[in-house]
Amino acid sequence: MPNVLITGAAKRLGAEFAKRFAKDGAHVVVHYNSSATDAEALQKTIREDGGTCEIVQGGLTSRADVEQIFAKARAAVGPISVLINNASTFVNDDIENITEEHFDLNMMVNLKAPLIFADLFAQQPEAFEDRFILNMLDNKMYAMNPDFFSYTLSKMGLALATEMLAMRYDGQPRVCGIAPSITLISGKQTQENFEKSSRVNPLERRVFPKDICDTAMFLWKNRSMNNQVITVDGGQNLFSLPRDVAFYIKEGVEFE
Repeated sequence: MPNVLITGAAKRLGAEFAKRFAKDGAHVVVHYNSSATDAEALQKTIREDGGTCEIVQGGLTSRADVEQIFAKARAAVGPISVLINNASTFVNDDIENITEEHFDLNMMVNLKAPLIFADLFAQQPEAFEDRFILNMLDNKMYAMNPDFFSYTLSKMGLALATEMLAMRYDGQPRVCGIAPSITLISGKQTQENFEKSSRVNPLERRVFPKDICDTAMFLWKNRSMNNQVITVDGGQNLFSLPRDVAFYIKEGVEFE
């Protein structure tokens, strides 16, 4: 039975990963920073459904933070065989207004922390039949636009790192990624905007958390998958939008 560490898993997509992996029999470690109430509620839900779940708290602003989180996870369940780098910061900015603080935070949480986790994960002394790292990316990697400037830079770095790590580790561990489109409402987005923008793709359908969880399970269970990034966006990347999809949709205005 695998031990799975999921960063930023108290709510939203991270929580969906936790429930799905726990349902499949994994020992899940839910990492959170400030969402203690959500993490405790998720742990209760998973346990009531017959799964196993531990929670660990910690920030992601330094190597010491990451090392402490990983140590707590190992202390809670033992050797970690699956790492899901899910935690992320996501705030819109532009090249003209990026602050040094915001830029550094994006790079630390979205890029540097996942790399430190990967290093700690790979250096575990135990023998594993299979180990797996999943990096959560963004479909913007395949249809670039300049919105969310520093966020995009950090995710592009993680996308490149996914390939580099797969080369470096040579399958022990395996390293893959998922690059989804808009999946859940976020920030100042209205429900109407979300409903419309989430369907801007050739299939004209939403990408649901279940779709992404299904992809994660496929990548994990298929041991031939290494250095693979799967874009889950209904083909939205084919449109090559010059701006983030949320900015194309205004109240009462359809995408063209």
